[in-house]
This record gives sequence, structure tokens and C-alpha cells, in this order.
Amino acid sequence: RPTHPSHPPSAHMASASTEALQLHALVDASRIEHLIFGGFACGGLLLAIHFALGWWAVKCGGSVARVFVEFQRKAFHMIGGCIICSFYHWGMKLGMLRPAFTTGASEGSNEDALDAGAAFLAVCLVVWGLEASRLMIPAVQKWYLNSFKGLIRQKEHSKAAGVAYFLPGALAAMLAAPSSIAILGILFLSVGDAAASIGSAGGFVPIGASSRKLEGSIGCFLVCAALGAYAGLAGNVAVVAASFVTIGEVLAEVIGLDDNFVIPMLGVLGVRIGLAPQWGQMAAVMCIGLGVGVALAATVGSTTSKEHLRES
Repeated sequence: RPTHPSHPPSAHMASASTEALQLHALVDASRIEHLIFGGFACGGLLLAIHFALGWWAVKCGGSVARVFVEFQRKAFHMIGGCIICSFYHWGMKLGMLRPAFTTGASEGSNEDALDAGAAFLAVCLVVWGLEASRLMIPAVQKWYLNSFKGLIRQKEHSKAAGVAYFLPGALAAMLAAPSSIAILGILFLSVGDAAASIGSAGGFVPIGASSRKLEGSIGCFLVCAALGAYAGLAGNVAVVAASFVTIGEVLAEVIGLDDNFVIPMLGVLGVRIGLAPQWGQMAAVMCIGLGVGVALAATVGSTTSKEHLRES
């Protein structure tokens, strides 16, 4: 006798759509717009301070000079992130884009509009092509380094610049959550990471062997928590999201990941975990993953040792 599932696929899709819309409704759209405008204003203010007092900072040298270098870098970092947020938010609001995150919930979008995921992927491909050309063609590299001398870090002379990671990081956040939460995750990177870098440039308490300073991490946490709370998240959810961003930002620096890629996703996942905490299950998965990793390492080590003995 045939059995029927108690929850047909359509019911699961409807449930996912409802959950997505509820998650979207957690954040006040008008406040997201305020935060975007605020990001532009903060970036403009940092640029103005840099242009007005940069000569004095160079004269002072030391931590003052380092902070002012970060003012310039992070001003463009904020403005660039807010441009991405603006295109995504107002592109959907004006009916030109559809949300990249889809579970059957349309967030009121125009079905004939361009998929935002495809649009931002196209932009990523353009940026990656430009980065590849300047890394492979010396003349382009020379022009690039001369044009953006104050913004490019030493490590980016021989590898892709931050924008090559920023765009796919933003796209990953868009694909992982409704638009308002995704934009908040991008703002965590645009503004929160700026606070981390400026605080680290002027800070004194190192975090392990990383270049990050405790003052920068505290600044990142406070800024991200404030962004989340202002956007409409409950206090505990904002704190969890800010914690994930802050810890991830430090770990990314230690293990060599680019924080421009990981922070938007960590912000989005922090919101989701803050809404439905599963600490016990997460700890169990971490232990299982650690056990599997140790077992694999032991297996590989044992095999390598035997092969080495045969060769000798």
C-alpha cells in the first residue's frame, strides 16, 4: 500500500518561503537605508580628515601616520561597500533586480527583472579579469600601482587586491540570506572591518602573532553590534552576529584568508545562529570534524612513513 509523505515538497517550500520573509522582516528597510547613507557619510568624513590633516600625520609618524593611512584606505572601503549595498537595495526597490536569495519568496520583486546574483557575478568576472591582466602584464601592473599607490597594501603587489574578494564575499551573503540581512552583512564588512583596521593601526595590544590589535577587534565588535541593533535585530542576535564577525576577522588574518570574503558570510550566519542557537549541535559537529581530521592526518602520516621506509 503506497505511503504519502506527511510533509509534501510544496509544504516545505512554503515553510522555507515563510521563514525567509520572516527573516527579511526582522530588519527595518528604512533603517538599512539610513545605514547605507551613514556609511557614505563616514567614508566621506574619513577622506576629508585625511586630506586636511594628512601632512600633519606624516610629520608625526608612528601610529598617527599608520592611522591616517587607514583613514584613506577604509574611506574607499566604506564607500565601495555602500555602493554595492545601494545597487542591490535600490535595484530591487526600483524593480530592476530580483533578490539573489530565492526560496519561493519574492520579497515583492519583479519576476522579469535581472537576477541580482547573475548581475553581481558579472561584475566579479570583470574585476577578476582586470586583476589577472595587471598581475600578468607588467605595463598594466605599473599603471595600477602608480594610480592606487596609497590604497594598495604591500602584499597585494603580487596577489589580487581586496576588491577581488569583496565582491564575491558580498555575492555569497546575497545568496545566503534575504536582501536586508545580506546588506547588513556587507555593512559589517564595510564599516566594522574599517573600525578593526583603524583600531589595529593605532592600537598597542597584539592578538597572538597576528597583525590585529585588541583595540581594533573591540572597535569591530562594538560597531557591528551597533549596526545590527540599529537595523532592528534583537540585542542578543546583534551581539552573536558581531561576535562571529570579530572572531572570524581575526582568524582570517591568522590563517591567511582574506576577510573581505569571509566577513559578509559570517555576519549573515551570525544573524541566523543568533535567531536559532544550536550551540550543542555545532560543538558536536566541530568535535566530529576534528576527529575526522586527526584520523586522516594519522592515516596519511602512517602511509607516508611506510613509503619513506621502502625508499630508504
